[in-house]
Amino acid sequence: MSESRDPNPLVKRVDALMKRQQEESQRAVEEVPLLTEIVGHVHAAQTPAAAREEETLAADIERVLVVRLVPELNKQIAALRAELEKELRRSVREAVEHALASRKANPGKPGGGI
Repeated sequence: MSESRDPNPLVKRVDALMKRQQEESQRAVEEVPLLTEIVGHVHAAQTPAAAREEETLAADIERVLVVRLVPELNKQIAALRAELEKELRRSVREAVEHALASRKANPGKPGGGI
């Protein structure tokens, strides 16, 4: 009869554990700053000269990356083009062979099956 008045001790412990985890999770979310908060503080603290230097650095990095990556991109495109051309030639050859075989199999049809 005491069971109906007192909740199961295991249920009490599980509830307490869940509550503690929720509190810890909420606290962690509140303590960790968002990236926009961090970047906003850094950006606001920059002087105009520092901002220009950062823009110059970004432009230099972009230029270097483009110079290095464009040749690799061109090489990859050339390889893909060669592969596509090879596949196209194979497909055309198969289509022609199929049409000629069909023409030989049905010589009496008008157009010869082509």
